[in-house]
Amino acid sequence: FKRAKNLDPKEFHSNNFLIASTMALEGKNDMEKMKKLNAKTYTEQAVWFLNAYWKQLFEGAEGDKVKTPENLWTWTQLFIELDPKKKKGNELDEFKAHVFLEKIGRTLSVRDMRTYLKSVDIDFNRKVSLTEFLVCHFQDHGVKWQELVNAAQDDEKSKAEREAAQAAVTAASEAAAAARDSAKIARDNESKASAAAREAAAREEVSHAEEKKAKTAEAKCAEVKAIAVAKAAEAKRTEEIAFKTAAEAKASAEEALAKEADLKEAELVAKGKANEAQKAENDAKKAASEAKAALDKVLLEEKKYKDKMAKLAKDKEDMSLGIVKRNKAANLLDQLKSKPTLALQTAKITLAAAEKKADKAKKKAEKAAKKATEAADKISAAASAAEAARKSAVEAKEKADGDAKVAKADREASDEAEKKANLALIAASDARAEAEKAARSAEKARQAADKAKEEAETARKQADGDLEDAQKAMSEAEAKLKELLSKPRGSGQGATWWLEREFAEAKKYMPKAKLAKLAKKMAK
Repeated sequence: FKRAKNLDPKEFHSNNFLIASTMALEGKNDMEKMKKLNAKTYTEQAVWFLNAYWKQLFEGAEGDKVKTPENLWTWTQLFIELDPKKKKGNELDEFKAHVFLEKIGRTLSVRDMRTYLKSVDIDFNRKVSLTEFLVCHFQDHGVKWQELVNAAQDDEKSKAEREAAQAAVTAASEAAAAARDSAKIARDNESKASAAAREAAAREEVSHAEEKKAKTAEAKCAEVKAIAVAKAAEAKRTEEIAFKTAAEAKASAEEALAKEADLKEAELVAKGKANEAQKAENDAKKAASEAKAALDKVLLEEKKYKDKMAKLAKDKEDMSLGIVKRNKAANLLDQLKSKPTLALQTAKITLAAAEKKADKAKKKAEKAAKKATEAADKISAAASAAEAARKSAVEAKEKADGDAKVAKADREASDEAEKKANLALIAASDARAEAEKAARSAEKARQAADKAKEEAETARKQADGDLEDAQKAMSEAEAKLKELLSKPRGSGQGATWWLEREFAEAKKYMPKAKLAKLAKKMAK
């Protein structure tokens, strides 16, 4: 929207959109007409919608936040801004449509966005035109796309009058833009020429001052030399401080390096302990798993023993079996009862205890591994901090060394300045002669600058005249627009509102003083 507010007036008059918007849509059915409407530019779609629903939605709704036609203006400029084709575009892809919704405060999740876009995409081409968005946005206000594509747009008389007003607005806004640019360039040139004249006069004055300074240079040589000596002494003191700072920085760097080495070594030890703790944890988990497996095996054997005992007892009493089978079952049952089961019970108890012990050891190992890992991470962080401190100390040392070199260079420069002060007296005469020559050159430059200033002033006056002509054209265009708006409106009221809105946008590019003058004139 930011860019839409700063569009050049010429961009608001593309391809005579008002003429195109008044034509009926072609198509064998409503869907074909809808596709034709979607193929129009964003501006043409907006005007079509305003014409169709002016009475129902927009007439007298300037103060209504939902129904004000200003919303359509804003949304149209946003569509143009987001479309790579700009004012020639007609629909946005899913991504750009999502961006549009975010810009107008309709932030949605990806899923909700796709659901919304699917509901908006009337012609199912996976893109969203301005018309499709408007139909969806105003559907609760009685808007139907089938009615929209068949809506009456304009009558021939209104169309002709609006075309005339459109041509006047286009010509006036283009003239205003050109005159504004020319006037700005002329004012800038005039300002530069005035600045150049002032600068030339200042240079002339400086040249005369330099001539005077050259005559007093000898008296100042002693002062310059004293200053140079003082600067050399100060540079030497600065050099000493810098070297001391460098030595301290070196010691700090060495200390930081040692600390870093200690922490790196401690980090290796801590990580080794953490690895050992992790191994112990893994071993404990394995032991616990093996104990459980052994216990499960014993319990299974016990179950098989009990199941077999139960079956033999049942067969022994089952009278449906022959006497031989019953006696065999009784005999086998007695044999099983006579076998000792103490070992099985003992194994079960022992393995259950082992499983409990292994599980306890596993938990202990997990806790130890976690503690060792945390300790290793803490030491690693400290090592990283030490490394950063060491780098900082090295940088400080390098800076101190650089400062010492600069201080030494300053001292040498001060010594050289002292020598040069002894030659200043001889140079003063030459400087006076050069100053006189510079003064003459500066005078010629000032005269040339004054002439350029006069020419720039003439060009600026011409540009102001052009701007006055542009003001007159704007006045005439607004008169035509005012006349059009004063007439009873039939069809095409949305297109008329759009034309009026375009003219208001074009007036933004005229100087405020010119606008005030134009408003005063139109109020008469």
